[in-house]
Amino acid sequence: MRKVWLTAAALAVAIAACGGGGDTGVPGTAESDRLRVASFDFEESRLVAELYAQVLEGAGFPVERLEAVGQREVVAPALEQGLVDLVPEYVGSAATHFGAATIDAPGLAAALAERDLEMLEPAEAEDVNVFVVTETTALAGDLATLSDLSDVAAGLRIGGPVECPDRPYCLAGLHTTYGLTFAEFVAHRTLAVTAEALLRDEVDVGVMFSTAAELTSGPFVVLEDDRGLQPPENIVPVARRATVERWGPEFVAALDELSRALSTTALQQMNRRVEVGAPVDDTAAAWLLSVGLPAG
Repeated sequence: MRKVWLTAAALAVAIAACGGGGDTGVPGTAESDRLRVASFDFEESRLVAELYAQVLEGAGFPVERLEAVGQREVVAPALEQGLVDLVPEYVGSAATHFGAATIDAPGLAAALAERDLEMLEPAEAEDVNVFVVTETTALAGDLATLSDLSDVAAGLRIGGPVECPDRPYCLAGLHTTYGLTFAEFVAHRTLAVTAEALLRDEVDVGVMFSTAAELTSGPFVVLEDDRGLQPPENIVPVARRATVERWGPEFVAALDELSRALSTTALQQMNRRVEVGAPVDDTAAAWLLSVGLPAG
């Protein structure tokens, strides 16, 4: 019991440090009177969480934002333990994390149900890991697919998020699925840093996201995942079952309507606006207005 208590306490402290206030909703205490929407600690997650928050406020729900709480290893336990109520997730990565029998939406739904969590309607918008080279590198090495790296990877540097080496759909997956071992991994804190490192020839291959704003403007080539390493990564709201039951069908309907409107292209465009300095809340509000959804 002591270990469980310390875990809950540590999560409460982490969330409080990221801007959460008021009732934390720690198991054994009273429920919060607001919907606590959390995000992972990267800009796209903050953006989608803000879309969720605003569309819920537009539907009349009270919302508390818990921004940039941390990686999935922090956010998922917080959700299970009742520290947060709702988080934007990615189907394949979440299914893997929660030990789903199949790495798809039905598999994720079943795995979440065992933890008293529910996934709502997935969006068409999908954000998968992509492996990128510059046009110059692609031409020099005749690179079009990830398999094309097999003869040259040992002499190449790859850059990406700090957690990439241990992720099954990142460096670890490249090794198991494609047999690739690189000369060096360089950790980057943002996608913008990875893009800049590619342009400056500081790395040869970059790990980015398919919705990255940088891919809309840079001289980059996305290598085809010809052996199907990446799972479907549609963005999906994941909530506590108690939250769904408490706030009712209107809560579900508001988020489902948002998911039906959210496309990969729309998300990429919003990411671009944020990348060039537009505030996340203004970007979310402008897009919701453009598709006729109410915003808080």
